[in-house]
Amino acid sequence: MRLQLYILVFIAGLIWSCSSPNPENQSTKDSSQKERLWTEAERNFIIQELNSTSQELRNEIDALNNAQWLFREDSTRWNIAEIVEHLTLQNELHYREISAIANTPPLLQYISIAQGMDSVFQQYATSPKPGKARWFLKPVGRFCDKILAIQAFFTARGELTKFVQETKVDLRKHFTFRTGAGSKPLSELKKGDARDLHQLLLIGIAHTKRHLRQLKNIKKHPEFPK
Repeated sequence: MRLQLYILVFIAGLIWSCSSPNPENQSTKDSSQKERLWTEAERNFIIQELNSTSQELRNEIDALNNAQWLFREDSTRWNIAEIVEHLTLQNELHYREISAIANTPPLLQYISIAQGMDSVFQQYATSPKPGKARWFLKPVGRFCDKILAIQAFFTARGELTKFVQETKVDLRKHFTFRTGAGSKPLSELKKGDARDLHQLLLIGIAHTKRHLRQLKNIKKHPEFPK
């Protein structure tokens, strides 16, 4: 009877040792969960860039009269009213995307896929490759006049900036995906397929800079109203 008891205790010990997590692995996992990757310097950089591009846009459009606001270089090009509408939609979209993803669990397995890609996303600001807005980002004349359009942009940009200022979420641990990357095995992902939320903000800022350049070029057109 005593021998049987010893055997049962021995077997139970083996089962526990096989099923229990390795303390060293568990410690590593806990450490990566707790380590903050998104720095205050990065937060401040995003806030500064959001504010500076917002101010630059205001400087370019505040004094425009209605003829300038609606001037179109040709039938294939957006006017300034449409550019501002498009930027408003992009800011609203990014706010919804970022605030929703920030409430999901962190996805630490994608950190290595996104690392080192910040500068690539920032280069979108000056990329010569023409962009094409998807249907939900195309301007369709949502705003009745310039005042309402400007108010809408600064409301959306203000909420996005407020989120960045106040969030306690580590934006380097939460990800958004493009081209179906979220459904692919990790081994098949390439750099840039997964973007952390800090990088999504960088893309939004680069997108604003890109359209600021477009807006300034419209104002240089020889037929731009005086």
